[in-house]
Amino acid sequence: MKFLSTICISAICTALFRMLVPENKYAKQISLLIAAVFLLTGITAVTGAEIDLSVRDYDINTDGGYTGMTADVSENLQKKISKDMSDRLYSLLGEHEIYPEEIHVIVNISGLYSINITQVKLVFGGGEHAAAAAATELISRELSEDIKITAEVKE
Repeated sequence: MKFLSTICISAICTALFRMLVPENKYAKQISLLIAAVFLLTGITAVTGAEIDLSVRDYDINTDGGYTGMTADVSENLQKKISKDMSDRLYSLLGEHEIYPEEIHVIVNISGLYSINITQVKLVFGGGEHAAAAAATELISRELSEDIKITAEVKE
């Protein structure tokens, strides 16, 4: 029954498409293409083969992140954004003769068009409380108010 219904639906669609073909110099090519689709449908119905044209979904972990290539791309993008931002901040602070030991940039990628820098953490050596305060003030003027800026002084 599936064979007959497939052939009938294909024949009806082919007839409709042939009626829609305009009378121009490409009518023969379009008719050939429609006939090829009908022939492919008939062969598929006879052999029982199935052509899968569906889009495959990514598996989703229990934490909500995509697995596979998407996770790798997301991780690499986070690293690149963090490195670029920390390099810019090192340069900015260096212009003002402030030299932190480390700069950590926290990046959140929550969707296709949602990439946010959520936190910048500065780490200074022992006794550099004045430099930490000056760096925090300088960076807070340069960055958005949405970004949390913290400074840690190692003792």
